[in-house]
Amino acid sequence: MIHDAVGNNPVTIVSTSKSNIQTQTHKHQQYDYWGSQNLHYLLIVLTLVVMMSVWFGEGLNSRPRAGAVCVLFVAALFVLRSLKVGLLAIMLVCLLGSSAMWRSHSEWAAVHEVRTGSYEGYAKLISDPQPVGRAVRVVLEIEGQRFECWTYGSIKWRMMARVAGEGVVVQGERHLVTSANKRRLFVRHVVGRFEATAVSEIAAGSHIVESRFELAANRVRAALGEGARTLPSDQATLFAGLVYGDDSQQPPAMVERFRGSGLAHLTAVSGQNVAFVLAVVAPMLTRLRRWSRLTMTLLVLIWFATMTRLEPSVIRAVTMAGISASVLAIGGRFKAWQVLATTCVVLLLIDPFLLWSVGWWLSVGGSSGLIVLSSRIRSALECRGLKGREWVLNWVVPSLAAQLGVLPFIVLVFGWPSAMSIPCNLLAVPIAGVVMLIGIPMALCAGFAPNAVAEIVMWPLGIGVKWIDTVAALGHHLNPPVWLDVFVALVPIVLLLRHRCGNLET
Repeated sequence: MIHDAVGNNPVTIVSTSKSNIQTQTHKHQQYDYWGSQNLHYLLIVLTLVVMMSVWFGEGLNSRPRAGAVCVLFVAALFVLRSLKVGLLAIMLVCLLGSSAMWRSHSEWAAVHEVRTGSYEGYAKLISDPQPVGRAVRVVLEIEGQRFECWTYGSIKWRMMARVAGEGVVVQGERHLVTSANKRRLFVRHVVGRFEATAVSEIAAGSHIVESRFELAANRVRAALGEGARTLPSDQATLFAGLVYGDDSQQPPAMVERFRGSGLAHLTAVSGQNVAFVLAVVAPMLTRLRRWSRLTMTLLVLIWFATMTRLEPSVIRAVTMAGISASVLAIGGRFKAWQVLATTCVVLLLIDPFLLWSVGWWLSVGGSSGLIVLSSRIRSALECRGLKGREWVLNWVVPSLAAQLGVLPFIVLVFGWPSAMSIPCNLLAVPIAGVVMLIGIPMALCAGFAPNAVAEIVMWPLGIGVKWIDTVAALGHHLNPPVWLDVFVALVPIVLLLRHRCGNLET
């Protein structure tokens, strides 16, 4: 103990040995290693374990599946231990994997427990009525279970006057699903078929069943539809698909040409739509305090998901946006792929049937392509003479990355995509982005304006929608041979592999 320069306050000198400094440095390095490496490995293993657990949960009662489950968890245990992941993380993986398996098993058991027989009472529309030939298809929720209902004649027109979220009084028979596509219905939580003999409105008003979010969403959808009234019928239905994902009224010819040209994803709400909606409300949200801003952001996301009918693609996009906003609000940072992995885990725990949804896999694949491949494609194009041409790179890179991300799923489900899909996307996606960005505010303004003013407001949007439809028609008309489809799909992959090999050699 010595005295300081003043001579009054004693100062104790504590000797710090070299071993203590090394120990503290080692602990700091361990902390950094956990933050930068082990968390990455943990998220990857956790996502794979949850996906496999959901898949095994379907036939958990069978011995082969039970044995495979044991092998899965033992393999995950060895992988985590080899990565030097802590015991708490291993327990978390086992807990979430077991929960995912239990949720999957419970959902599969629920779709096989169907209440059949005659029914008369309230029913809630889960989907918007969709014309199919001379019939109208709609999904009804009756006593907590979903039934597919096909209506004809006068009943069809009464059902067409309703929208998802509203309630009606129905009378008819509930039957088991006997068609060949019953598995496709099961993974959409549809447990049976309802044969309606009478449909009427609820005496107290058809909105009695709607939640406030559904009521607000339906009113905005109605206002958007009113705003698009000045557009031709085909353009109005395509506008609805581009802006809020309503493709129920699209004619079969339009569906065919958008699928044939590789532009069908434009009529499914994705992360681009969510980003544009948040951009529209951003001036108001930035004026709020942190927690109020987070609360309002989450409410806007829930409202938008409800308005777009909770499709798998919009659920993925909204959840990613909500997780990003929450992490940012608490002062943390997540990389994009970490947000995507967390989203997959959370949503599969909530709804295990998403694992069997083609729309879900296409959405996840497109997001994965944008996250993982964008920088590699940009680097490869810059090495081939496009360095410094930012407008070209910003135009080409996102489309190529998304196309490569969804390529495995498209090939497995639909076959090789058309060779016209890449040029069609390059021509249509930028214009579609403009329509998505300004479509909601301009259509809402047109909805409350006289016809003359509404025509002026919607005129630019009509040009954009017409351009997109023309590109789709041209791409569908120019139907190349299969060998050219395969060649065009594989060329970007070969270029990426060559670029990667060149970097390794360097």
